[in-house]
Amino acid sequence: MNPILKQLLNFIIILSVQIFLLNDIVIKSSILLFGIPVFIPLIYPLFLLLLPLNTSHWGTLILGFVTGITMDVFSNTPGMHAAACVLLAYMRPYLLNLFFQQNIRDLGNIYPTLFQMGFRSFLLYIGFAVLIHHLFFYSIQIWSFKNILYIILKTVLSSVFSILLIILSQLLFAKREIRRA
Repeated sequence: MNPILKQLLNFIIILSVQIFLLNDIVIKSSILLFGIPVFIPLIYPLFLLLLPLNTSHWGTLILGFVTGITMDVFSNTPGMHAAACVLLAYMRPYLLNLFFQQNIRDLGNIYPTLFQMGFRSFLLYIGFAVLIHHLFFYSIQIWSFKNILYIILKTVLSSVFSILLIILSQLLFAKREIRRA
């Protein structure tokens, strides 16, 4: 399949699941703290995290903005998702260098999936990326340091649930390729 078409299909599927399923999931309204949902699973950053390793930094930043602004349009959050996605897109190459066991430039056009990176490296990569994204997003959303414990609670609970859904999606839908040594 054409790589651009594959990425467009990933974008549409991941954002559709987030917008039409996860944004309206019953879990978000079942656990409330002061009338506000405690956690909302946000898996749409997965699109940015699974871009090919040779995607340019500028390209990743632009795709981060497009992904975030798309979520903002459907979530009525003016610029919050866009800001968090641009930060994540900026941090992505550094996270990949930190958790990928090989030199990224030598690998070329592969995707950082569970089966390419190995479970431990992928979990650390996704975990740190999701924590960065969620902490920044909820800090902007709540925008009050007097609620720092609430921000941390929302970040941790949402991150755990999001990471579980991302791992599950990788186990179900990622190509099971032999990991390159």
